[in-house]
Amino acid sequence: MKKSFLLLILLIFMLLHPAITVTGASNGLLLWYSSVVPALFPFMVLSSLIVASGSLSVLMAPVQLVLGPLLGLSAEGCYTLLSGLVCGFPMGAKTCADFFSRGQISLKEGKFLMAVCNHASPMFLLGYVYPLFHGNLPLWKLLAAVYGPALLLALPARLLYRNGAPAGRKPKIQGIAEPQEIPGPNPPFPIQSNPGNLSADEAILSSVEVLCRIGGLLILFSIAVEFLRGARQLPAGLRLFLMGAMEMTTGIRELAAALPYPYSAAAACASLTFGGLSGILQTKAALGALAQKKKAGLSIRQYCAWKLLYACLTAAILLTLEA
Repeated sequence: MKKSFLLLILLIFMLLHPAITVTGASNGLLLWYSSVVPALFPFMVLSSLIVASGSLSVLMAPVQLVLGPLLGLSAEGCYTLLSGLVCGFPMGAKTCADFFSRGQISLKEGKFLMAVCNHASPMFLLGYVYPLFHGNLPLWKLLAAVYGPALLLALPARLLYRNGAPAGRKPKIQGIAEPQEIPGPNPPFPIQSNPGNLSADEAILSSVEVLCRIGGLLILFSIAVEFLRGARQLPAGLRLFLMGAMEMTTGIRELAAALPYPYSAAAACASLTFGGLSGILQTKAALGALAQKKKAGLSIRQYCAWKLLYACLTAAILLTLEA
C-alpha cells in the first residue's frame, strides 16, 4: 500500500512537470541507444554464442594458467572476469549468472566473481571519463584508481568465499553440469543441461531483453537526475552527491564540472566504480531470475557492499596519487 501511494505521488509529480520529465526521458533514451546498446549488444550476443559453443575451456586455457592458481578460477570464471572487464557492466554479472544457472560454476566461485568482475568498460573510461580530466589527470593514475581496487579486493574476497576450482581440473564434457552448492533438495531455477543448443536468434532475443530492462532503468533514473538538477532548494553538495549516486553517466559530468580538481576526479571515479543505483538495478536485471530467488545465492546486497568498498578505495587511491 505504501509503495503504491509513493508511486502515485511520483506519477502526479511527473504530470505536473511534463517538460522536465520529457527532457529526462529523452536524455536517458539518447544515452541508451547511442552509448549502451552499441557498447553491449555485440558483446552480449557473441559472448552467449561463445559460451554455447562448448570450446570455452580451450579458449581460456592460457588465461587459466595464470588466473587459475592465482585466484582459483575455472575456465568459466576466467571468462566471466575478462568479459566484465572488457565489455563493461552489467556483462560481468550477466555472464556470471548464465554460468551459475547452468551449473558451470559453483556458488562460491559465483559469489567471488560478483565481488570483482563487474566494471566500467575501458571504452567508456577512455571515451567519456578521461576527456573530462585530460590535461590534469595522467592516464596511468586514472587506470590505477579505477582498476587497482579489483586486485586489492580479490584476496579478501577469495578468503571470504574460499572459492575456486583447482588448477588443472579435468575439463567438463559439454552438456554435463557440475553439482551446484544450493541448499534444499531442488534448485530454485531450471538448469540448462545442454547450452550448446543455443541459436543465434535465441542469443539475440536474450540480449535484447536485458538491454530493454537496462534502457527502462536509464530513462527512469535520467528523469530523476533532471529533477535533481533543477532542485535548487537542496544544498549544492547534497544535490551533487545524489546525482552521482543515482546515475553515473550524468553524475560524473556534473561532479567534474562542479568540484575543484583533484576532488572532482576522485568523486567522479568513485561514482564510476560504484555504478550508481541505476547500475545496481541494471546488474539486478542482468541477474534475471536469480536476483528474484533468495536461495539462488548471488546476493545483490553483497554486490552493493563490495561496490561501496570499491568506490571508497578508488577515491582514496586517486587522492593519494595526486597528493
